Amino acid sequence: MKASKTTSRIAIVLGTFAALVAFASSAQASSTTPAGMTQAEYAAVMARSEALNEQYGNAVTRLSPEQFEALSKAGGDRLEPQELVALMTRSQGLNDLYEPRDAFGPQGAGAIDPPTPTVSSGFGWSDAGIGAAAMLGLVLLAGGLIAAARHSRHVPRTRAS
Repeated sequence: MKASKTTSRIAIVLGTFAALVAFASSAQASSTTPAGMTQAEYAAVMARSEALNEQYGNAVTRLSPEQFEALSKAGGDRLEPQELVALMTRSQGLNDLYEPRDAFGPQGAGAIDPPTPTVSSGFGWSDAGIGAAAMLGLVLLAGGLIAAARHSRHVPRTRAS
C-alpha cells in the first residue's frame, strides 16, 4: 500500500502538532501564575493567604515537626496542598468526635496517642501512566516520521514488457 505525498505531509503535520501540544501543556502546567490572573493579582492573593494562615493556621500548620515528617513519609507529599489540608481537617474532626478526651485536654493524662503512619513504598501508578503516555506519543511521532520518510522516496520503476 502506497501513501501519497499528501498523506505523508498530513502525518508530519499531525505528528508535529501532537508534539507541540504535549510540550505546551507541560509548559502551561509549570506556569507560576494561574490563567486569567496578572502577576500582581496573584501576589496579592498569595499575600492574603499567607496572612490568613498566620492568623488562623490550618490543620497542617498545627502539626509538630515530627508529625509533619511522619505525614510526609506516609505519602502526604503526593497530595495537593488543598487535599492535604482537607484530609487533616477531616481527620482532626473525626478524632475530636470519637477519641475520648479528659479534663486535661488532648495531651493530658489518659489521652490516646495518635498512631504513627507507616511508610509506603508502593508502586507509583500515576508516574507509570505519565511515562507510558509520553512513550506512546513518542512512538506515534516516530512512526509517523518514518512512514512519511519511507513513502516520500519515489523510485521510478521500469516495467519489463
